[in-house]
Amino acid sequence: MKKTICLLLALCTVFALAACGGSAEAPAPENAGWTREGYFQDEKGCFASVVWMDDVDEPGWYVGFMNGEDYIEDSYGGMLPQEGNSLHGSLDSSGGMPALTVTVTEEGDGLQIAVEGGESYHLTPVEMEKASIFVSVNVEGWGNIDYAAGETAPEIDPEYPFQSAQINLAAPAVHTFVAWPKAGNVFVKWTKNGEDFSTDAQITVTLDESADFVAVFEEDPDWQNPVMNFVGEYQSDRAHALVECFDADSALITIEWGGSAWELARWTIIGRLNLDTLTISYSNCTKAIVTSGDDGENEEIEYDDGTGTIVFGEGLSFTWHEDRSEREDMVFVWKSVEEADPGYYSAVTSMEKNEVEEFCSVLRDAYLEEDWETLARYVRYPITINNKELKNAHEFESFMKDRTVSESDREALADESCRDMFFNGQGICLGAGELWVVDLSYMTEETPNMVVIGINGIVEK
Repeated sequence: MKKTICLLLALCTVFALAACGGSAEAPAPENAGWTREGYFQDEKGCFASVVWMDDVDEPGWYVGFMNGEDYIEDSYGGMLPQEGNSLHGSLDSSGGMPALTVTVTEEGDGLQIAVEGGESYHLTPVEMEKASIFVSVNVEGWGNIDYAAGETAPEIDPEYPFQSAQINLAAPAVHTFVAWPKAGNVFVKWTKNGEDFSTDAQITVTLDESADFVAVFEEDPDWQNPVMNFVGEYQSDRAHALVECFDADSALITIEWGGSAWELARWTIIGRLNLDTLTISYSNCTKAIVTSGDDGENEEIEYDDGTGTIVFGEGLSFTWHEDRSEREDMVFVWKSVEEADPGYYSAVTSMEKNEVEEFCSVLRDAYLEEDWETLARYVRYPITINNKELKNAHEFESFMKDRTVSESDREALADESCRDMFFNGQGICLGAGELWVVDLSYMTEETPNMVVIGINGIVEK
């Protein structure tokens, strides 16, 4: 968006000076075969600046060039070697565009800039008045600002808003400022030079002196992330999803699909909820393959730029469409804490929920009572405890008779209800990891075989 001609011309100058550390007022060398220096513009609004730089390692002509509406992506600059009566070389983009190879020649009292493989631009001189009024516009808190010359409100760009701006003027002028908060915040006031100025979010002011304007924002005490209405755990066949709030208006969604007791796929999605369509469109999904073994949990990133949508529907459900997947869209249904879902642990075992939780209650009680004989019957051997490998129940009981449970781990497991326990590709976790349990027969036609594969929190008596 072009703010004013003067501003854009100034940007070209700033780009040149910042890049090379030179001075726009340095005199050009005499009889150099090149006479054009200053600022130039064509009828389409393209701009150029030509400045002699003498306080750099290799003095020469610096050319700044803007050939479009975007004063970042469409701005270029660089030192151009002189070739006879022309300047020729490469201008780098101040944004992410490819560099331009150009030839600059004198044309009348102006310039012609010919882009290799592109257009030719014919520019005439323009006068640049020296700025004497310097106005800064900033924010305090979480919010955005924009501005425009005149009494008309600026065209707000919601995708690329400003948090600061600098306006340099050669003469007094009227400008309009507008401020709006980020989600979870409220606009409070404008200040000028540290003093309260206005409580209106949009103000029109005459800029006739240098000043510092600040838009002040505060957190909204009544704000609630709209995702709060959908927070919870969801299930779709063997896939499990957790929806959580993220920042003021976004969601963090973790989806896990258990391929076996030792491996699962995990998608991590962050996106903003559109309240009109109840849709989250995302472009930053990370998919990881998580495997579990004797060395713990290992995660390998498959990609981190996944795209797709999550659409919430009636009855606390959502439909997940993943662009990279060939499978049909998956429908997840919310699971309340009170709901007894027989397949709650279906990602890690074929046993029903109540059977798993009854079994884990036995393990929990044996651990807390230090009933090592009972616990030994459910351990998968060999098992390593405190760096000691135990090959069978006899070695296990002999090792444990001189040991006890640490107080912190006893407290953690005592708080374990054995209801709706955490699980992942490593298995089912009791407490804070004092016990880990897996089904060795998962994904087979054999009878479920739940065993203990990890015991932690054990110390010497």
